[in-house]
Amino acid sequence: MSKRGFALFLTGMIIIIAISVAASVQYYNGEQRKQPLAQAQQKLHEHMTAQGWYTYVEGSTVVLFTNEDETILGLGIMNSDGGFSASTWDTIEEKPFDSIHFGNTTDEYIGIRFNEKPEDVAYVRLSGSDWSETYTVNDPRDEGYVMSYLITLDESQRGRFETLETLDGDRNVMHAEEL
Repeated sequence: MSKRGFALFLTGMIIIIAISVAASVQYYNGEQRKQPLAQAQQKLHEHMTAQGWYTYVEGSTVVLFTNEDETILGLGIMNSDGGFSASTWDTIEEKPFDSIHFGNTTDEYIGIRFNEKPEDVAYVRLSGSDWSETYTVNDPRDEGYVMSYLITLDESQRGRFETLETLDGDRNVMHAEEL
């Protein structure tokens, strides 16, 4: 092997080693970031079950929950200090869907529980006077479906929503609610 060939081989091996090390460090850092999130989720789940609540949607540190007979709907947020804040809503009246809005100083959410034909709800549309956002709840091409959905509001939407609608697979309005 010539000196030039050996130099190219050596350079190639150094590049491969550098890429492997960078990928390993990135993976390790990603796993380290997941641990506090997993611990917060576990703490939130333990808190909810200890209080006798049933959870519909659990994601990161936000949970949509109800009581055993489903007459109360709640939305809870795990705070950065480990505390828990929640809002609940009485849902004794039968409606096609129940929703609850709650937020803290940095985040704002709308939790939705589908009571009537959840398998037909493909989309949810949240709208205000000058904007509208459609969220895919159940992919019409899939057979499975969810019975609840959680919307995370971005800064432009906060406090500006007026209507929440459920839509079928053809984007026809099934039910609408003024918020």
